[in-house]
Amino acid sequence: MIELVQNSNSIIGSAQAVKALAAKEKARILTVSDTHGDWRGLMRIVKQFGPECDALFLLGDCNRDLAELLELANEDKKIRALIPPVLAFVRGNGDPSYFPVSFYIGDRGNIHMPDSLVVDVNGQNIYLTHGHLQGVDFGYNKLGLEATLNKAKYALHGHTHVPVYEQRGNFVFINPGSISRPRGGSPSSFAILTVEKTFIDAAFLRINDNMGEASSYSIFNPIC
Repeated sequence: MIELVQNSNSIIGSAQAVKALAAKEKARILTVSDTHGDWRGLMRIVKQFGPECDALFLLGDCNRDLAELLELANEDKKIRALIPPVLAFVRGNGDPSYFPVSFYIGDRGNIHMPDSLVVDVNGQNIYLTHGHLQGVDFGYNKLGLEATLNKAKYALHGHTHVPVYEQRGNFVFINPGSISRPRGGSPSSFAILTVEKTFIDAAFLRINDNMGEASSYSIFNPIC
């Protein structure tokens, strides 16, 4: 069960859970971006896939839905038990730097949304950002530079609403897509990452209908 406390590095979860994620072999990361108010869709995904994952990454334009998720988790231990023990997120271009919740969580009742974040998973640095500040609509040069400065081989982002798994030189760029507003002919989607010692595998899941039943998700190949 996740501990609803925000650490100094902006990650929500106990210090023990964050440390365990850094050392855990073959970690599974539920990765979602650009929910844009579809908190019910986010909840359906968390209910089905959260219990089998070690962390939840939200890659921006999610603050309203993150707030709803946290409020529900604070009120209901059954919902809290569905959320992976580590919750990391970054600010999108539609998100504030801070937003309030009704309970004490580190900085009284304020949640800080950083522009970027480095998370240690299974001994690997993973760089998280939304992508608008790095101009990912036009390429990966700036994002790749930031990943280099943060000693990260993998950079996760959102913003374009298009799912991507792309390797360029020594870097891998991953975008899970958007669960509510897909673009470029792509489906509504999210991803589950499997983090091994030497690589990260990504399974992209298409949302086949808005009801979110167990049979409504299917694996597909994104743009590469």
